Amino acid sequence: MNLFALMHVTLSQHHKFVYVSSPVNWTNAQKYCRQRYSDLATTDDQTDHGELLKTAGMGKFWIGLDRTRGDGVFVWSDQSSSSFTRWKPGQPQNQLCVNVEVGYWFDRNCEDNVAFACYFGDGLQCKCRNISR
Repeated sequence: MNLFALMHVTLSQHHKFVYVSSPVNWTNAQKYCRQRYSDLATTDDQTDHGELLKTAGMGKFWIGLDRTRGDGVFVWSDQSSSSFTRWKPGQPQNQLCVNVEVGYWFDRNCEDNVAFACYFGDGLQCKCRNISR
């Protein structure tokens, strides 16, 4: 996968975030994050969410929230749970994956190509090298 990661790493209470500006679908974003970091970005609270926005900005990008397991429930792709949400009013609708746009969560078709954010947690080393090929 030929992608370019904007190497802006932000430290938060729980996670370190990395923004990848190359647009891919949700599944490929997840694979990329799992190969190089921990997983797609998760946010446990408003502080985490604010740090994620500092890293990724206010554009559209995938996070690790989805409901692809068939039960209709949104869960984080790393299987963690959180009561924190940032849904835009009127969301979610009927899509399976979630992206952030202007600071809010929107459900979105998982096959759409957008940028994405990864996280890596405590004790993990960032494989932060020039990823463009």
